[in-house]
Amino acid sequence: MKKEINIAIVGGTGNLGSALALRLLAPGVKVIIGSRDKEKAKTVVESLKKIQPKGNLEGKTNQEAVKEAGFVVIAVPYEGHATTVAQLKGQLAGKTVINAVVPLKKGKPFVPPAGSALLESQGILGDEAPVIGALHNISAVDLQSPDAPLGDVLVCGDNDGAKQKVMEIIHRIGARTFDAGPAANGYVIEGLTGVLIYLNRKYKSRHASVKVTGIGD
Repeated sequence: MKKEINIAIVGGTGNLGSALALRLLAPGVKVIIGSRDKEKAKTVVESLKKIQPKGNLEGKTNQEAVKEAGFVVIAVPYEGHATTVAQLKGQLAGKTVINAVVPLKKGKPFVPPAGSALLESQGILGDEAPVIGALHNISAVDLQSPDAPLGDVLVCGDNDGAKQKVMEIIHRIGARTFDAGPAANGYVIEGLTGVLIYLNRKYKSRHASVKVTGIGD
């Protein structure tokens, strides 16, 4: 994937979104931080530029951000997930949506009515755009540091072509990826985040992640 990549991060002012932006800037990916509040997005962009002065980074509203992007990362809290995706419906044709949302209540995972955040967003968008689940189990703390090792990323979805493109992007930020199957597997991958949160609390860490062994070693 040699051509320029433009990625919008919807909910990019949060911990995961801003950390992912820093990682993506290092290999030359153009990143557009999206937020409901444009001024908040611009403020976060200015703070990120102090950490990573090189790279193409902008701050816009969510709607403005997705217009310019070929890939759209959904990184909002689950409570606002369905509303956010519904607001973007009609603007995502021809794009690939990367859903990194985890359904949590007080740090504990649960299965939403649709079966997963991934299936919920695909149900809202229908055939407008393929939705790929990824980046649920990566530590935002590790993403913030360009040199920090990352855990493996499990990627799932029903569109194999879109899934491959997402895996290629994730390789750029220094993580191994594994095709973890269809969108129906999303609830398992999303739920692992709750386990990692518990492990971090139990063992006083901020770096718990997933590592696949026995494949590609």
